[in-house]
Amino acid sequence: MKDFLKIFKWLERNMFKLIFILIGVIITYTIIIFLVPIFQFAGFIGDGFNEMQNIFQEVEKYIEEFEWQKELPSSPNDNSV
Repeated sequence: MKDFLKIFKWLERNMFKLIFILIGVIITYTIIIFLVPIFQFAGFIGDGFNEMQNIFQEVEKYIEEFEWQKELPSSPNDNSV
C-alpha cells in the first residue's frame, strides 16, 4: 500500500509535466505531419527545375554540335553532298 501511495504522490507532483510533454509531442507530431507534404512539394518543384536545366543543357549541346555551315558542291555536277 505504501508503494501505491508513493506512485500516487509521484503522479500528483508530476502530472502537469506529463500532460505538457504529451501535448508537446502531439503538437510536434502535428507540425511534422503538415510540413512533410510541403517539403515533398518543394522537392518536386526543385526536381522540375533540375530537369528543365538538363533539357536546356542537352539542347545547347546539340546546337553546338550542329554543323551550321553547309558545304556547297564545288561544281554543279558534283552531287557528293
